[in-house]
Amino acid sequence: MAQQDTVTLTGTYESRVAQLLRAARHQARLAQAASRPRMQDALTELEEALADQLCALEFAAGADLADAEESGEAERERQSWRPLRAA
Repeated sequence: MAQQDTVTLTGTYESRVAQLLRAARHQARLAQAASRPRMQDALTELEEALADQLCALEFAAGADLADAEESGEAERERQSWRPLRAA
């Protein structure tokens, strides 16, 4: 009988996608143990593809952050959270 899992996602849309990819990678790894050889190979390839996509997302997030710092956008964002005058 199949098990039912519930997943709760939090954070930004980008972080939610990363959470789903991590969960899918984990499930692919778990499924490999009870699979026949061809399915095991397919699940291994899927796990590797998911890991590659996670790396691509992490790299893109880092590059976007570096671009924001370089352009000054990140500092403007930080400044916008400060009060306009001292209390």
